[in-house]
Amino acid sequence: MVPAPSRNVDIFTTAFHLPLRTLGKGVVVKVILSFFGLLLIGALPGTADFRAGVEAYERGDYATAWHEWQPSADRGDPNAEYNLGLMSVLGQGVTQNYQEAADWYRKAADQGVAAAQYNLGVLYANGQGVAADPAQAIQWFLKAAEQGIGDAEVNLGQLYSQPKSASQNYSEAVKWYRKAAERGVASAAFDLGVLYDVGQGVPQDYDEAIQWYTKAAEAGYAPALTNLGILYYNAQGVKRDLEQAYAWFARAQKMGEPRAGELFRTTAERMKPKEVKKAQLLAEQWTPPSSPPKPSLEEDVLFKQPQTAIATSSASPANQPPATGSADLVTGSADRSTDDAPAAPAPQQQ
Repeated sequence: MVPAPSRNVDIFTTAFHLPLRTLGKGVVVKVILSFFGLLLIGALPGTADFRAGVEAYERGDYATAWHEWQPSADRGDPNAEYNLGLMSVLGQGVTQNYQEAADWYRKAADQGVAAAQYNLGVLYANGQGVAADPAQAIQWFLKAAEQGIGDAEVNLGQLYSQPKSASQNYSEAVKWYRKAAERGVASAAFDLGVLYDVGQGVPQDYDEAIQWYTKAAEAGYAPALTNLGILYYNAQGVKRDLEQAYAWFARAQKMGEPRAGELFRTTAERMKPKEVKKAQLLAEQWTPPSSPPKPSLEEDVLFKQPQTAIATSSASPANQPPATGSADLVTGSADRSTDDAPAAPAPQQQ
């Protein structure tokens, strides 16, 4: 928590950073990161064993899928290597084994598979199958980010802003959060707002903090609503306005933000009944977005479809919902990415 300024004994303080986002089937250790879903895209798509693996996986026969894909992986097919890595993480067809997953991911990552680079970064960040190593995690996230993987940008911001860590570099955190925030990632806009709010990596600037909190709030990111209420309560960057503070806390509480309830009640205790009534009306005038915050990973940046495949596809990848971090299927040359979004769509057939 940010120390409360001495000028106001009942002032609220803005949280530094909420815990990192839970995405897909990410494992909670010190950080919470996500894994990309399964990519059933073979570098050698004509091989019978790879096609047989696709068919087996789709019917839930993971042991057979593993058996069919391993020859492709042993021949150096990077996407088969990646698939075996993810199946090792998920315990599909084999006993869950993060060390084996790291080995397969590394083989695919060394051949430039962006999803493998990202997931290897996850393992290093979480210390799963390898010794926790933020420097290695950053290395692999940088490679994935260079290939357009938006989640890697967010995770770089998170790693660079970890308090009292060897990787702490708030200027770099600002850089990577800004990249993701400018693409419309609500959580990154919130975290960038926090850095401006508390003056880490940038000069303290409440106007900038309000700008980024507002972007995140308009996208439905509940913690940003709470932080806007805090700024209105504290008169930081705006004139003190308990009605606005109450309204933002009420909206955040309605969206389930855990900090909002106590702040909402504390603010109400300092208001007159007439002011509370006005604030309630103000809160009701705001409508949260009907759709969830924009996914941090764009679907069209990973494993781009060839034009011939796009022409024959029944639906454009841009119109398909994002997949989850579980075993999402893609056959042929279709695109997929992972996020903490709704359930995975049905696999495309080439």
